[in-house]
Amino acid sequence: MKALLIPMLASRFSRLPLSLLCASALHSWAADAPAAPASDAQAKPAETTTQQTEQISVTGRQLSDNKLRQQSTASRIIVGKEEIARFGDSSVADVLKRLPGVTVGGPPGRRGGQISMRGMASYTQILINGEPMARGFSLDSLSPELIERIEIMRSPLAEHSAQAVAGTINIVLREDARKRTTDVSLSASQTDGHKLQPRIGLQHSDKAGQLSYTFSGNLQRYDQQESASRSVQRQYDSTGALTSEQWRASERQSRGYSLHLAPRLGWRYGEGDTLNLQLFAMHSQDVDTGETTLTQPLGVAPYDTAQARSDNRFDMVRLNLNRQMPLGELGKLTLRLGGDYNRNSSEETRIESQLGQPDARNLDHTLNREAGLSSSGKWSLPLGDGHSLDLGYDIDQKRRREERVQIGFSDSSTLDPASNTRARTLRTAFYAQDEWDIAPQWALYGGLRWEQISQRSEGGTASLDSRSAVWSPTLQGVWRLDEGKKDQLRLGLSRTYRAPRPADLLDRVVLAENNDEFSPDVRGNPALKPELSWGLEMAYERYLSQSGMLSANLFARQIEDVIRRVKRLGADGRWLSQPINLDSARAYGMELEAKFQLAELMDDAPPLDFRANVGRYWSEVSGVPGPDNRLDGQAELSLNLGVDYRLRALPLTVGGNVNWVPEYAVQSTAEERKQTGRKRVIDLYALWRFSPDARLRVSAGNLGHLDSYSASESRYNGRVSSSESWQRSWTSWTATLELKY
Repeated sequence: MKALLIPMLASRFSRLPLSLLCASALHSWAADAPAAPASDAQAKPAETTTQQTEQISVTGRQLSDNKLRQQSTASRIIVGKEEIARFGDSSVADVLKRLPGVTVGGPPGRRGGQISMRGMASYTQILINGEPMARGFSLDSLSPELIERIEIMRSPLAEHSAQAVAGTINIVLREDARKRTTDVSLSASQTDGHKLQPRIGLQHSDKAGQLSYTFSGNLQRYDQQESASRSVQRQYDSTGALTSEQWRASERQSRGYSLHLAPRLGWRYGEGDTLNLQLFAMHSQDVDTGETTLTQPLGVAPYDTAQARSDNRFDMVRLNLNRQMPLGELGKLTLRLGGDYNRNSSEETRIESQLGQPDARNLDHTLNREAGLSSSGKWSLPLGDGHSLDLGYDIDQKRRREERVQIGFSDSSTLDPASNTRARTLRTAFYAQDEWDIAPQWALYGGLRWEQISQRSEGGTASLDSRSAVWSPTLQGVWRLDEGKKDQLRLGLSRTYRAPRPADLLDRVVLAENNDEFSPDVRGNPALKPELSWGLEMAYERYLSQSGMLSANLFARQIEDVIRRVKRLGADGRWLSQPINLDSARAYGMELEAKFQLAELMDDAPPLDFRANVGRYWSEVSGVPGPDNRLDGQAELSLNLGVDYRLRALPLTVGGNVNWVPEYAVQSTAEERKQTGRKRVIDLYALWRFSPDARLRVSAGNLGHLDSYSASESRYNGRVSSSESWQRSWTSWTATLELKY
């Protein structure tokens, strides 16, 4: 494997230093207090020795994000509460787009964009408190106020699932505070003249003896134009003559609200002996309405106008019980028992009209319910100074039921029985991981995980039983070039995978509203195999005198049995899309990151903080002709530039960030090619501190509001079909009052 990956990197980056990134660790410090003088009652005669009792005061101080990253053996980037709250974002997806190596698809500021590491959305693992997200849950709905920190892991850890070919984003919810605190945030945002969107957040933490508790909650209401787009589709015959042209103009409004609750209870039995109960609950409900106008200069238009209404509701509850017990010289034992339930329903009605008269009515009703139980355990065994071994397991069982009714999509206009499905998934894993500080300059992390996924699905007359198991070794090392750990080299080698989705395995058909090359029916493939990948990471890091750091990271992935959807025209005249396994793919790239205060580089410098990250990515899919035979959705480049300025004369901090992704093209199959336009997002903020307990944050997101462009072209049987789409984006203005009590 090394013989394949290392020459590939060397050919691209022979003039660059090695690279990789890191983080996570905890630290405490103790300070000796001056000796207390003896009281008069305790004083002895002069000829005797005076005895004094030495008092030692021990306090805890949490390390900075950079310090955690610097001291970690395994590679991890930590993003703390201060950076998360910097721009006053209403969604965690807006926070992620500024982080190293992370991009968000879709028009800026709009919901539903795919979150990608290194441009590989389908290969990115997203966890909440170390567990996979619930089906149907969107990060667009999660408020940053509920988040304690975000961890970005470019190389996998054995204690997490190895379904992380591109990497893992772990979102950690608010934890127990060290003292009594009450934080309240009141926000109002507006998007280019739309209605005002209010949001309120609350967090309260306190202790009572051995009991500690934290309550976090957030309520948001929105009523705004969700999208406005125009598109054109053209078809040409084998001679190149234009046979059909359709122009569409669409608008969609969204009105609804979301509620998040994240209470946490903790009980402390003794030193290192704790019991924690964490609840995460969410309820969201919205109504989307839209209208589409169709103009067809060539050919016969199926309709003139179409009105659509969608009523959506999502409910989720996740409960975890964690127990940590010290075992003396045998280390400690951590056990977790969890349960979750989520319900996602959607009912969409679409009425198509011709010359003002209703001509067709389509109904698509979907109800998804999923319930699960999970358990995990980890035994941490110390093997000596700076050496520890962890042994653990994960068991997670899910039961899912989907009920779907589609009326008006086919001549029969009846329920398709294959749309009602039941699925059961059992994921079992065992792992071992060893972390060892071999010498002051050397440290190693090694892990091995065995993970098996068993699935049973039933839909109408179709049923499926599948099982796949994968061994996932990982090895990471850090070499500290000096005693102060300011310069570090990192190296990582790992095996990861991506399992097919249950829906992609089930041999059933889901019908499309207006079936064509761009909107085909969808069918699963029971013969799909998991994608397996070997990955290599190399990094160089330099930490500056205060909170600054510079890093360069190189990576490579060799992926086998790549899954790609292909289309064909059936005998019934309908287009059908189905996933298949292709041969293999290679992905590799370079990521640079810098953040520092100008005072770290210059004397008498103004109070400026700089942040920058850039990623350059390449990929090649075997079996697909080039050029641009890249992984689906992978941009060639992503760039973030940010700066903060703290005024010396006023309690004011201002800052901004530019996010830029250039246009790129992807040859998906031999017959299909896609193009995505450039993205440029400019965000600004100002923070005024009235007092240590009161602050006002004002921000402007997506200044310049560049519209989003996409295009695709397909060639089947001599016919050429092309599609272009332009989606409008808006500037959003937000004011947030932050109070502490």
